[in-house]
Amino acid sequence: MSHAFGRERQNNAKFDKISFNNARHASIKQLNQCHKATRKLSDDIYNSDGSLSEEAQYIVSESPGQFKCNKPLQEAVFTLDNCKFWYLNFVYNFLYKCIDVDRVHFCNMDTDSMYLSIAGSQIEGYKQGLKYVIKDQVFYDLHYKEWLPWDNCTVAEEKKLMSLTTESQGENIVCQAPKCYSLYNGNEQSDDIVSLVNRMKGVSEKKANLTTNDYIKCLNEGYNINVTTSNLQMKIGIMSMICIEKSALTGIHNKMVVLANGCCAPFMYGINADHYLID
Repeated sequence: MSHAFGRERQNNAKFDKISFNNARHASIKQLNQCHKATRKLSDDIYNSDGSLSEEAQYIVSESPGQFKCNKPLQEAVFTLDNCKFWYLNFVYNFLYKCIDVDRVHFCNMDTDSMYLSIAGSQIEGYKQGLKYVIKDQVFYDLHYKEWLPWDNCTVAEEKKLMSLTTESQGENIVCQAPKCYSLYNGNEQSDDIVSLVNRMKGVSEKKANLTTNDYIKCLNEGYNINVTTSNLQMKIGIMSMICIEKSALTGIHNKMVVLANGCCAPFMYGINADHYLID
């Protein structure tokens, strides 16, 4: 189910199955009622002695009439809501109570993840965690094992339910929007950047060849980056490769209301950026 503002809920997803087969498997799939189209891609290839080296390849498109979902919709909705509850539970009942939030900045947040910039020790490396920003050591020592992993803990203790674990760490991060960020080491001024993680929803980072410098240019200079994505589509028995140019990095965030100081607020009916007071 996808929800669009001002319209009824609708299912716009396509579930066509495209597979590559030899002649035997292609002929079997053509007998299926969900068969849509078949196209030959290559001929048989023979060796010099007449033996078959490689069979002919066919691409078969199928459009199943039914789909099986093993999980009820209620479970998916509950999982999303439950994630948000435990997310806020960690922030308000642990982080705010024992961590100096003046030295911790929320860079990027998603349903089940958060990215923090921590102003800790300048001597120790970037893998220091929350060690140097604790304001209530007694509360932290009493409750941190309920939420966080610790040194020499087991895998089960590290990945326990309703808790957090460290996915990746770095010296710097550039966040433009949810699911759009670059984590890296080094300094952009000295041009010694080492990219650790690049994320951009809707675009393959490897195919787009996005680098950390692209994220920095987009943020500082309003630099727009377009990439071309390719996919196969079959209509009326004709297979076509469709190339679509997408805006990978634009610096435009249209999922939330962006305020003048860069903070983001959720969409609410009748409320725009002018209604928020910024100190």
